[in-house]
Amino acid sequence: MSNSLRPETRYLADTHVLIWATTDPGRLPNAIVQILSDPSNTVGFSPVSMWEISIKYALGKLNLGGHTPDELTHVIRDAGFRESPVTSDTFATSHRLPRRTKDPFDRLLIWQAIQTGTIFLTADHAAAHYVRDGLRLP
Repeated sequence: MSNSLRPETRYLADTHVLIWATTDPGRLPNAIVQILSDPSNTVGFSPVSMWEISIKYALGKLNLGGHTPDELTHVIRDAGFRESPVTSDTFATSHRLPRRTKDPFDRLLIWQAIQTGTIFLTADHAAAHYVRDGLRLP
């Protein structure tokens, strides 16, 4: 729910932010906790993150605090995150993003945030390398 006195600020959460917010909130930096707790902010999550979570969970590389990826989707929604659909245009144009990271999930999330004009909510300092490409960070 948005506060009518201030304009809504839109964010796109990085995958680790979703995981930490729902399974281990103590790992979140204070600045991110403040953003998540402000009702005038809308924080979205990408299907790309859910794909990343599912793949890493299947490989045994991810602890979800006793949840499966399909359960975590409901936990994420119940925590107030809103799904931010990714379009085929976003996938098709992602080649335009410079290769400062090889991680395809990070690249797609960063590109989605740039394309949608949302602020990318991440604790990954490497994302700052994409500010010159249009990425907005808190």
